[in-house]
Amino acid sequence: MYDTLVGTFIGFLSGSIPWSLICVRTLSGRDVREVGDGNPGATNAWISSGWMIGSISMLLDVLKAAIPVWVFTNQFAGTSYPEDFLSVTAVALSPIIGHAYSPLLRFRGGKALAPTWGSWIALTSGMAFPVAVLILGVMHLLQRNHAITVTICLIGFIVIFSIIDSQALIIFGILNLMLVTFKHRSEYQQGIVFRGRERT
Repeated sequence: MYDTLVGTFIGFLSGSIPWSLICVRTLSGRDVREVGDGNPGATNAWISSGWMIGSISMLLDVLKAAIPVWVFTNQFAGTSYPEDFLSVTAVALSPIIGHAYSPLLRFRGGKALAPTWGSWIALTSGMAFPVAVLILGVMHLLQRNHAITVTICLIGFIVIFSIIDSQALIIFGILNLMLVTFKHRSEYQQGIVFRGRERT
């Protein structure tokens, strides 16, 4: 229990660091919240300051979840992972929540995508990365609504990794999906926007 509380606290603290805001302000002198949808995430860092600063911001936002989650879950090597899934779920969610509701930004954080990928990458020993590239790539080619693309990707994660890795990931996946869905709630009003077709 003590390890879980410490891991959750460290994960939340790490996730709350607004790397995209820091990178853009330090490297380009701009405020990432002044472009796009106004959230302090890596996508707006890319829009605001170009691919290089955007890529650095994305990497840091992924790692701020991946590193603490990997360190914590590595403690369970050789043990019965499903028995500890509640602890792992709490720690894996903590940097995502920290990013979405950062106390350093008056609890107005980003949309939690980069740390989501970080936690999934850590929990699946890196397998989530190629799976995400495949699903996101296909969905991006088919339609334009980013929220729909992200939702399908997370549902894919839950289905795929609960089968080939551990059913314990189902709880984490569902809670993660609920948080990301809530943060993207306004975008769902657009519906599915197929490329080259009218909105349906």
